[in-house]
Amino acid sequence: MIINTLKRFGITTGAAAAAASKAAVITLMTGEIPKSVVIPTPIGLRLEIQVEKVEKIKELVCAEVRKFSGDNPDILNGIIIRSCVKLNDRSSDVTILGGKGIGIVTRDGLKVNVGEKAISPIVKEMIISAIREVTDKGIEVLIEVPEGEVIAERTMNKLVGIVGGISILGTTGIETPVSDEEYIDHIKCELNVIRQSFEYVVIAPGNTAAKLSSLLFDSNAIVKVGDRIGESIKIASSMFKKVILAGLPAKLLKVYAGILNTHYSQGDARIESLTHASVLAKLPYDIIVKIANSLTVEEAFTYMSKEERKKVMEIVAERIISRIRSFNENTNFCVIIFDYDNEILSRVGC
Repeated sequence: MIINTLKRFGITTGAAAAAASKAAVITLMTGEIPKSVVIPTPIGLRLEIQVEKVEKIKELVCAEVRKFSGDNPDILNGIIIRSCVKLNDRSSDVTILGGKGIGIVTRDGLKVNVGEKAISPIVKEMIISAIREVTDKGIEVLIEVPEGEVIAERTMNKLVGIVGGISILGTTGIETPVSDEEYIDHIKCELNVIRQSFEYVVIAPGNTAAKLSSLLFDSNAIVKVGDRIGESIKIASSMFKKVILAGLPAKLLKVYAGILNTHYSQGDARIESLTHASVLAKLPYDIIVKIANSLTVEEAFTYMSKEERKKVMEIVAERIISRIRSFNENTNFCVIIFDYDNEILSRVGC
């Protein structure tokens, strides 16, 4: 009996939006209705994505793409992302707006300004790049999610300051099945390959952490582990003399609290952890109160100076090392925490 252990990758809402936009522009410019389109991604890969529907409505052309999440448990799997486009004779730019079903940002600290629709800057770049493969003319784009308002009620968007719909996100365009139970076997295989050439390994929770880590270390020594931080470090500590955990504050604040599987279903203590570390760092009381009432780590950071962030994250890194040291006392552990502007906030144990 052969057991298929291959896992399916998915596409982000951002990739779906870019594909829908390219399909709509192809029809707008050529009259042809594509069954699928190929779009560029920020990581250099090209994705072929099926087009669900294309229709002409007066001067508009609207295309729909159904989001596919692969083998990730995702409440957004199967939702329709819709892009309506038209020519803009007044400008040669591509302008992108959010419509029905896309939430509005209500709190500081996110990548999008307060009052704007929650479409990330990277997604907008993906949409523009996809459209520019078809035409250099001015195009107006309206992104919609027909079921967005309803689905948003079942997400955590309100908790981070996005109301009235979902957010259109994605740093790579691709969803890796990192939440699957068998993913840890994949991590073991990667660690085995790395230890053939290196005495150290860099554990990176996500794509951004891996990218920033590659500026400091050999990219071949970096493994992306998703939410499985604790298990990955434990396995790595039995294989390497040095284990480096490098990531952004939000994920590592969960580890600070002892949440070693950082999937949202396993718990969330980010703001509580940040508040606790800020007390230990002796930040001013009024700042601590603002931090404690923040909805996101990014928002909390807006109330802190760069030096205050570094001081707090130094405490976070030290406590993380004290937690993971129990995995193997003979392993040299290092923790690096990056800021949201890609600078290093703390580097402990390296």
